[in-house]
Amino acid sequence: PPWAKWLFVGLLGGLGVLTAARKRKGRHKKQQQDVAKKEKNGHGTAQEAAFASLQRDYLVVYLMIMLADWLQGTNMYTLYSAYGQSVSTLFLTGFTSALFFGTFAGTLVDKYGRRKACLWFCVLEVAINLMEHVNDVTVLMAGRVLGGVSTSLLFTAFESWMVSEHRRRGFPEEWLASTFGLAAFGNGCVAVVAGVLAQVACDRWGDIGPFRLAIALTVLAMAAIFLRWPENSFSLVTTTPAAAAAAAKNGENGNGKAIDYTGEAWACVRRNGAVARVFAVNALSEGATFTFVFLWVPTLLRHDGALPTGLVFACLMLCIAAGGETFSLLLDGGFSCPALTAAALAAATVAALVAAAACASSFVLTVAAFLLLEACVGCLQACASSLRALVVPDHLQSSISNIGRVPLNLLVVLGTTLADRATASGQTHLAFLAVASLFGLAAAIQLSGLNAVGGDTNKAVKSN
Repeated sequence: PPWAKWLFVGLLGGLGVLTAARKRKGRHKKQQQDVAKKEKNGHGTAQEAAFASLQRDYLVVYLMIMLADWLQGTNMYTLYSAYGQSVSTLFLTGFTSALFFGTFAGTLVDKYGRRKACLWFCVLEVAINLMEHVNDVTVLMAGRVLGGVSTSLLFTAFESWMVSEHRRRGFPEEWLASTFGLAAFGNGCVAVVAGVLAQVACDRWGDIGPFRLAIALTVLAMAAIFLRWPENSFSLVTTTPAAAAAAAKNGENGNGKAIDYTGEAWACVRRNGAVARVFAVNALSEGATFTFVFLWVPTLLRHDGALPTGLVFACLMLCIAAGGETFSLLLDGGFSCPALTAAALAAATVAALVAAAACASSFVLTVAAFLLLEACVGCLQACASSLRALVVPDHLQSSISNIGRVPLNLLVVLGTTLADRATASGQTHLAFLAVASLFGLAAAIQLSGLNAVGGDTNKAVKSN
């Protein structure tokens, strides 16, 4: 329909304006930094070039992996339905597996190496996508169990590698946020591309087509990791790379003492208010987001039975990209990451409340609320990565991140169950009220410790 096409074009144009504004702001900021460096000592160009190289190495791999992940998501439901399998059972198996393996997978990542974990993720993803070709419930269930393991690695190992490598090379802490802003922007963009590629692959091979493309992309990403990424199983700014590698090999913390990764991670969560706060906010906001993911299609279909879901999905993903660009733009403008997190959570709460009020009566208001919510999600993705990097000790990046995903996976299981029941009973407004409650609680937690987060993050950076 024309409205969907014009909406897509308008959002694409708006994203272009945001991108141009961010680049202009970035050039102006760089010029100021160059003048300051020239006045000081004339150095810095080599460091910036090295940082750009690291950023490029990370983003190329990360975006290939996310593109492969989005490709799988586009047709998983239709594939399992065509096989005649229970979609909800298979989905819940994956979430339950992630909940179980997430409690200790991060510890193994920190102990044995982030690069190794990323390579193992690629191996698992290739195996899982091959298993999706087999219409057998045992094979598919085994694939979902492995999918839980790979999900735990996806959302901890890659980010942990980037943070540790950034610090190992001695780059300024404030540069990390720019990488995560670009990652959020790129994630939204590749999601749009995934929709197009998935349709092409479906036309060629049927519902299994996107999974075949995902295999090819994962193999390419694995090759890039193998060729371009060094290992950093243990990396502290205060140690040399050689010393850090030796300490990691011996399971030491840099002072000759063996590391109890699990115990140290739990102790850090209990004793450090900033760490607990960041992961509580992250679990609540992502739990709300996953619940929304299961709601938007049936909600809009009630208004328009001929809804162009692919085009609407592309619009929502453009909003995620716009959220990532907005994060970078506002961060360059002097806003702090904790304050941006609070603002995005508050806006997401408002969007979910509007959706709850309008989902049964106004199609236009409902779509507008969905677009605003997804823009907030894009901003929150960059905020969450930046805050995790700031408050989590370097050698526990994956261990603590996976601990934080335990309550998240519980909320996802509860949220998907609630979304299914609300949709079946025609009470979707209650599900949106639950989404708003999760975002609102996250906003309240973030606001209550706004000053504390800012102070604690500075201490955390210095301790790393």
